[in-house]
Amino acid sequence: MIKRALAGLGSLAIIAVLTVHALASSLPSDRRAEKKVRLQNVPYQAEEAVQKKDYDRAIELFTKVIDSGAFTDEPHTMVRLYFGRGGAYHAKGDCTAAVVDYTKATEYANKGDIYYSLAGCHLILQQDALALADLDKAIKIDPDAANYRSARCKLLFNTKDFAGAVPDCEKALTATPNDKDLLIASAQAAEQTGNRPRAAALYRQILTVDPGNTIATEGLARVG
Repeated sequence: MIKRALAGLGSLAIIAVLTVHALASSLPSDRRAEKKVRLQNVPYQAEEAVQKKDYDRAIELFTKVIDSGAFTDEPHTMVRLYFGRGGAYHAKGDCTAAVVDYTKATEYANKGDIYYSLAGCHLILQQDALALADLDKAIKIDPDAANYRSARCKLLFNTKDFAGAVPDCEKALTATPNDKDLLIASAQAAEQTGNRPRAAALYRQILTVDPGNTIATEGLARVG
């Protein structure tokens, strides 16, 4: 159950516009400047298509701008385009294509949300080791991002690295204390590492969120 929930991570960030500093570049040629003027509204149209769940149209529009070469001197725009198209592929269920675009986006910006989205696709593709590496990078960039910590907690729990999961679980719980999957992972990780009092407290917390939860009821009987 937890792993299935994890597979969707990153999908909420697919239309986010990543803010990065543009690198210095030479002045565009007249032709490039003309293309920029002509295409300047297309990325917004693509993002609107994503919001409307018209993913094929979004992919078409993002591709039009990418293939034009008009913005190759603007890293902040290129990451927006590749991340946006990757998100459209991701939402459409084509994670193989999404991984290519997300990876391309990392060439233009070192942003946690890109690696977080990559992790989501690698999980769907059942590439847990790659997903873990992605989450490690995301957390290195932003150690306080609760969604990154929560995702790594659940992934480490699923791979039975209970001791490794505990710190991420606890940090994520401070921001999302009622996330049932996170609570289950946290409680069972605490139990598996011998912290029975903490496990009992977490099982009780699960029961306040989901009264009658079988996992929590059985867990509390073991440790409470």
